[in-house]
Amino acid sequence: MTRPVRSGEGAWHRMLPVLGLLWVCTLAACASDGGFERESFEPESGDDTPAELAGLGFTREGALERAAPVGGERARQAEAARVVRELWDIAGAHGALGEAWTFDYQVHGGALTLVSFRRMTPGRGAGASVDWSAFSRELTRSLSTMVGVKPRRLRFTLERGPERWRFELATARGPVAVHGRTMPEVLPGASGPQLADALEVARRLLPVSRVPVEGAVHERARLRFEGLRLHPEVELGVFEVREGSGRRSAPGSMDPRMPVVQALLPFVNAVGSRTVEVELEGRHARGEAEPRWRVVAATTLEPARPPEAMEDIAREYRAMQEDILRHWREEVKDSARLAGVWSFEQLAYWYVGGFIAKGVLGTLEAVAPTVVSVLGKGGAKAAQWFRTVLIRTPPAEREALQRLWMKVEAEGLMALEAGERAELRHILARVEKALHEPLDRQAKKRLRQWARREYFETVNPRLARELGPLRMEAYEIHHRIPLEYARLFPRMDINQGTNLVAVERTVHRSINRVWESVGQQAQRLDNRQVEALSRMIDQQYGSWFHRIHVPAESASALATAEQNALRAVKQLLER
Repeated sequence: MTRPVRSGEGAWHRMLPVLGLLWVCTLAACASDGGFERESFEPESGDDTPAELAGLGFTREGALERAAPVGGERARQAEAARVVRELWDIAGAHGALGEAWTFDYQVHGGALTLVSFRRMTPGRGAGASVDWSAFSRELTRSLSTMVGVKPRRLRFTLERGPERWRFELATARGPVAVHGRTMPEVLPGASGPQLADALEVARRLLPVSRVPVEGAVHERARLRFEGLRLHPEVELGVFEVREGSGRRSAPGSMDPRMPVVQALLPFVNAVGSRTVEVELEGRHARGEAEPRWRVVAATTLEPARPPEAMEDIAREYRAMQEDILRHWREEVKDSARLAGVWSFEQLAYWYVGGFIAKGVLGTLEAVAPTVVSVLGKGGAKAAQWFRTVLIRTPPAEREALQRLWMKVEAEGLMALEAGERAELRHILARVEKALHEPLDRQAKKRLRQWARREYFETVNPRLARELGPLRMEAYEIHHRIPLEYARLFPRMDINQGTNLVAVERTVHRSINRVWESVGQQAQRLDNRQVEALSRMIDQQYGSWFHRIHVPAESASALATAEQNALRAVKQLLER
């Protein structure tokens, strides 16, 4: 199977810039419209995006390869400043004497993602008021350099003294949070929709939990985040009165939601779909007119292990999710402005991972049964297959699909309006139809380019080393099942490694003449006949597959093989 090239895979990858130039200049040809093309020396497609030209994919660790660097010192400083503000909003601004809190953050590349927080010790009485500038000065000064860039979990411990907060920072135990960001960003403040989400969730949490006069209540609930949005549905859990009789409720004329909102908003800065379990405390103190509400603990729950079919693309999918959210935050929502950002390989991993993770395949089965059956198996094979599907899809429909699915990643399926859901189904129906139609010239051209690069870089780099750049010009990539017949094998990745063979140019021309001998009957062949012809060609020409060949040394044998193959074709077609 052809797999995506991973960076850092030894000395071979140091040859890739040179081979990349050869790829541009020495493209092999297999089936084409109306017959089999001879060797052509075409440059890459004129509409190739920068990401496609650069061959961007994923690293061995699953990180996204980007055309331009992201982050930097300014972004790391902004991450640190944002964390200080979060600590203040949740604990510092309201803390009483003696309070102690812990905050766990996932650190990766300078990005800081809130994982959980908890009030360890409740306060007693009141100390001197703490000013924001005094609170932030000590922590902000050195935080960006203290946290570093190595992937790890950090724990901030805050203790409220008589006059100020004391801070400690240490490494904490725990798994790497899969929802953590990996690139630092200058994140914007909460958007209008995000604030509205948090206010609605706070409204659903608080009215059912009246606080007894001079009493306290404790409530537990689970909230769901999708991309940048907080889902309005709330899963209410335990509610108990811890102090007070519960017979009377303290009046509440003012809006008590803002402390709750401030505690929820930091969790929107994570990646993917996640569930956050929160614990709230409502307390009414003697002499006060209103009860006070605070979120005293919040934890992002670790997701279940992905299904076996998803394990090999889960990291790549999350990397794409993070990049999608970064662009969405930058308000780059027009697909035309995103031209060239991602390669077909990156987009394919994103779609396959998203379709499975968000459970939409079942809703698309009626309009795209082939797509659903292949993608439902998950894994890298499905992603590589879908990459070839994307190149067969008209550009306008590819852009529309990208626009719709970006919205799903950023705001969840609930954000799609009825018309957008219908458009998504229509696009997948057109994708399904294209699988059963002949490839157009442009799709064939791109698939040949991919086949040549991936064969020599991934399938058989040993042969590339043995040939060297100059001799490799005389070798072409033969599709055992030709591109001309891809429509008969809609579930097959026509560029999978087992379908690719490197042969010397004269051998490939001989093979092409055999396929051309089918003539006008080519349109009437079924998949079993094509498979039979492919096996016959393997038998006659297999001794030249994947090997260095000197034409002058076997001209007679090659001519015999061609004559035998031509007779076999005639016999098969006469049955």
